[in-house]
Amino acid sequence: MRRSTAATETATGADRRLGRYRLLDLVEREGDARLHRAVDMSGRMVALWAVPLARLCTDAGALERFRHMAAAAARLSHPVIPTILASGEHGGIAFVATMPADGPALGARLADGPLGREEALATLDRVLDALAAAHHVGVVHGALNADTIRHSGAMTMVTGFGRAAPAAIQAGRRDDLSAAMRLTERLLTAHAGHPGVAALLTELRNGGAGAFPDALSLQRAVASVNEAPVPPPPAGPALSRRRPPWLGVMLLAGSALMGGLAVVAVSDRPLPSPAPLPVPSPGKTAEAATVATADPVLPSTVPTTTAKRPPVDAVAQALRSIPCALVGVEAVGGRLLASGTVAGEQAETEVRETVEALAAGWDHGFDLATADAQFCAPLGSVAAALDANRELADPLTATVPAGPALNAGEPLILEIRAPAHPVQLQVDYFTIDGTVVHLLPNPSDSHAALPAGASRRLGKDPGGETGKSERSWTIGPPFGTEMLLTIATAAALFPTPRPEQESAADYLLALADALATIPADAPVPLADARFIVTGP
Repeated sequence: MRRSTAATETATGADRRLGRYRLLDLVEREGDARLHRAVDMSGRMVALWAVPLARLCTDAGALERFRHMAAAAARLSHPVIPTILASGEHGGIAFVATMPADGPALGARLADGPLGREEALATLDRVLDALAAAHHVGVVHGALNADTIRHSGAMTMVTGFGRAAPAAIQAGRRDDLSAAMRLTERLLTAHAGHPGVAALLTELRNGGAGAFPDALSLQRAVASVNEAPVPPPPAGPALSRRRPPWLGVMLLAGSALMGGLAVVAVSDRPLPSPAPLPVPSPGKTAEAATVATADPVLPSTVPTTTAKRPPVDAVAQALRSIPCALVGVEAVGGRLLASGTVAGEQAETEVRETVEALAAGWDHGFDLATADAQFCAPLGSVAAALDANRELADPLTATVPAGPALNAGEPLILEIRAPAHPVQLQVDYFTIDGTVVHLLPNPSDSHAALPAGASRRLGKDPGGETGKSERSWTIGPPFGTEMLLTIATAAALFPTPRPEQESAADYLLALADALATIPADAPVPLADARFIVTGP
């Protein structure tokens, strides 16, 4: 990932710990509350808010509010909100740990100029959908603004849920809604020339705090901005009111999360009065007169809309935002099928809930394999690089020619193809027992450069010839679902190769530091991850 422009403060002490978490950088302060970059015992990177219990005890109700809000936040599951992993009290410190969300803050993006109208609307749709889902389970944000939002458009993530608990912020839904209204005005003011935007801004400014009763109503108003205006009605029969177009995949998702709310447009216009009947002239025939006096034919039923299937790409995009999951989606025989591997049961639940929420109009199913939750940590550490690679026309690829299932004694062979620019490779094999084996660079082969579009094979076929410096590997115990991670950068990630084998937890700390030191003007890192299943 590109290095964030926000300054960070290094935590003092070589090894500061809070229970099962090792505290790394101090990223942000808010009074006595502090946000740390931390790592748990399995090597998973987390964002950890912490505050001294003494601060909470100064207010008789603060400690109880912390416990209540932390418990409610733990029940929150939404693709736009980083997963809240744990909360508690340890050594006089109250804490909340969440999955980290990398990427530029929306506030920094806006400093370079306003978002385009469609990007602004998509950003607001995801933010408001997350807010509505949080309020539904009793969770408030308490500090929503452009700096707590990462990325924009379809990649938007809302960070900071759970921070209100350790920070003892006494905020409610109305405070969140007021913040969302201010954000809406900020993102859309540059597009006030659009009739729909102008109407929404007028409602926000004139209606005050009571303009919208909740986040869902504001989300609907934002989604309706692009409705075509109705021309002034001509004299005569009343025209039907407008039928709203499909309101967008994420609005359907929000509706599903809020209790299966459906939007059905039904025409309720009055039937037009029959036109005056012409009086036949004497010269008209009897047949013509009969036609002229016939009753008008009226429709026997009023048509209604049916649920419209969201695009497959939109569902796939939402699934990519789920940490700890490598899941794709495709339409097979008119049915939506989500397939792939997830790291842990929580990730599987998020995948299923996301598809259920977004797949309105689709018959859908799942073909998911569940790997150990420990693999969530390496996936999270390269989430931005995985996303960047998916966007390329010619991405970095790393495939196992023998397929994803390998048995004891079989060779491990990996085919790697570079993207459309030269890269340096870092190829790692994460085993089921918490070890990582560095396939490239390794003690026998430090040449990890790969020209643009070039291919390279790691390992060798049984009995095949290989150079003296080339390493080979065979499958052995322990067996289970394991992961291959290939990272491509412009320059080598590490000044000297890592030991051929080390603890995954130690390596992930070093990897996070290496990725964080990549210059902001360097090409963005890319990554490809593959799960394989090994057996005896």
